[in-house]
Amino acid sequence: MTRTFRAHLLAALLVSLVSGPTTAHASWFGGLSEWFDDNLVDPEDGMVDMSDYLSSAAGFLPVPIIITEPAVGFGLGVAVAYFHPPNERDAEEHDHTGPPSISVGFAARTDNDTYLYGGAHSGVWRDDHIRYLGAIAKVSVNLKFYPSRAGQEQDQGIGFNVDGTFLYQQMQFRLRESNWWLGANYLYINAENTFKVGPDSGTDLPEPRFGFEQGGLGAFVEYDGRNTTFTPSAGLRAIFEFRNYDSAWGSDFDYDHLMGGLYHFTPFGDYSSLGIRLEGETVTGDVPFFAYPYVSLRGIPALRYQGEDVVTAEVEYLWGITPRWTLALFGGVGFRYRLARKLGLQAGVDVARGPEDTSIYLTVGSAWL
Repeated sequence: MTRTFRAHLLAALLVSLVSGPTTAHASWFGGLSEWFDDNLVDPEDGMVDMSDYLSSAAGFLPVPIIITEPAVGFGLGVAVAYFHPPNERDAEEHDHTGPPSISVGFAARTDNDTYLYGGAHSGVWRDDHIRYLGAIAKVSVNLKFYPSRAGQEQDQGIGFNVDGTFLYQQMQFRLRESNWWLGANYLYINAENTFKVGPDSGTDLPEPRFGFEQGGLGAFVEYDGRNTTFTPSAGLRAIFEFRNYDSAWGSDFDYDHLMGGLYHFTPFGDYSSLGIRLEGETVTGDVPFFAYPYVSLRGIPALRYQGEDVVTAEVEYLWGITPRWTLALFGGVGFRYRLARKLGLQAGVDVARGPEDTSIYLTVGSAWL
């Protein structure tokens, strides 16, 4: 598609929304078409591309939210992001490039009446030697868990709702100019849990409704040598994290959570890559039912398969059919469009079949990270 044809198509679509366009209308359409070509078209191949727009983004930007997690159903929402102007960086002294600093407000709802709204900030400081992530949100989430001895058929599950406030704070520090990071984080939830079971269900559960506080302090070490944080095609990322939940941190539960992850990406040619993912989690102590680790794979709803110790492994091959279009092969199949070539960002749709159902996922960036 040539630039001229795309500009004419865009103008035609806009004209169809109004009747009797005046000279002022035509001038406005032409200006919009010119802006589109200057900001959202890659001069290298004439295709839609957001590299320059995202790299130079500053100010407010509305972003749609599409939720496709099968555990909560399909959902829609909106986020309004503010891109902070980037600071000047000495590229010779600091050869690493971090993500932009972004503040965002968001709200979303799904078809099983799960909803959330809140705000978050991701800050990158000191030439990408310090990164901060903070979020606060009001959340009401409807899920199911699957105990081994619940008096129900396992595939039915037991519904529950967690309604409360979520707070997360994290700081991490780069070790000199290396790819190694040290960090700490804090998670706090003040909420009310309600089980959705009848009085004659025969389940051995705590009281149907109870309030709780969950507070955990964590520390982690991370190595990140990926070629991009969006859709990596080369490099290694490894992380090891320990978090303690205790009354000292404002928690009604006393337990430990240990997590490790390894992600390796090997390029094949200019547009294809093989990704390998290995994750492990374990918990010990007074663990609430919703905090047990679970298998996290496309095609399997969140919390479907839980246990004290969980290991997840996955392989994904991104086969670049053309410089823009990629076929994703994993335990399912999907496609990607290279949305921002210079940033290595791909987006698309995945279809995965689990033991019970087939699920569709909107994937922006990496499906894992």
